[in-house]
Amino acid sequence: MAIPEPPAKRVEITVSVRTVVTVLAVIVAAWAFLAARQAVFWVFIAFFLAIVLQTPVTWLEERAAMKRGNAAMLVVLSLVALLGGLAYLLISPFVGAVRDLIEDLPNIVERIRASDIFQQLDRRTDIGEKLQQRAESLASDLPSKLGDAFEVGGRIFGFGLGAITIVFMTLFLVIDLPNLSRSLHSLLYPRESARIGMLEERITRTIGRYALGALAIATIAGTVQGTAAWILGIPFALALGIVAGMLGLIPQIGATLAAVILSLVALTQGIPQALIMLAVCIGYQQVENYILQPTIQGRAAEISGFFVIASVIVGAALLGVVGALIAVPLTASAQIVIRELTAERRAAVAVAHAAVPGRPDDDEP
Repeated sequence: MAIPEPPAKRVEITVSVRTVVTVLAVIVAAWAFLAARQAVFWVFIAFFLAIVLQTPVTWLEERAAMKRGNAAMLVVLSLVALLGGLAYLLISPFVGAVRDLIEDLPNIVERIRASDIFQQLDRRTDIGEKLQQRAESLASDLPSKLGDAFEVGGRIFGFGLGAITIVFMTLFLVIDLPNLSRSLHSLLYPRESARIGMLEERITRTIGRYALGALAIATIAGTVQGTAAWILGIPFALALGIVAGMLGLIPQIGATLAAVILSLVALTQGIPQALIMLAVCIGYQQVENYILQPTIQGRAAEISGFFVIASVIVGAALLGVVGALIAVPLTASAQIVIRELTAERRAAVAVAHAAVPGRPDDDEP
């Protein structure tokens, strides 16, 4: 007797209208983000600056009894005036120093190749010859590149337009932050509102302290290392000091990069100068790591060294130099949010572990 075959199963795939609309909305949102990524980047920078400036604005409100609009205007205009003054004092000498550095680059490379240490390396590889050719090419192309006034003017105009836009967005965001916060809290129940308020306060304090502390440390780094370069008679001390200060804004790896650059340039004056410059950079790095950072920044960003380096690398890959600068405070803020979201679960897990009989304490090895 033949066994009847089971009836064939009919498989139907149905896609609801809601799914189609959701997918189309995601595609449109992704396209809009890519099309307006420059504007989104400006808004992101303005929002980050607004959080950084929230601390001094609140201080002026409480201590000087100023209205928030006046306090925000004073802080933002003071920051713009400070940056404008630094630009007036430093940009022209910096551009001139960098120009002279590039023009003298072939001679610098030649002097480096003439050193005993580099001659031993140059005998085994052709790196010296390649560096010499690259330096001569860069120096010969400099006049034509500097002479392109239209391109330089367009970049300056675009940078100025972006800077003005970011300044005004930052000003209005600083003024409206309390209103935006109240609008958010109006949608939340009391318990959720209290948690969000605590997170806002902790994140604002973390970002503000870290950013202002990083700026102060970078200023000290540039001053100390630039002054050391000037005392040792190293050429382009001003440019090197500015470079060291800018690299000092990047945590962990910035000071190391500055030490390498300054020591290589100091090698043009001789091996003793290079060793002294390297010793100054290493000594300052130790002072920064063990004295300046704990004193100025405290424990604003309580994250491990691995996450510091990883966040800087990822931030630089996504947003360039700006991403490297803001990576650590953003990572610290994300850590604060994650800790708060998992606080109840971690407390419950701790209670469950404590209830297990015979389990050793966490503090015991």
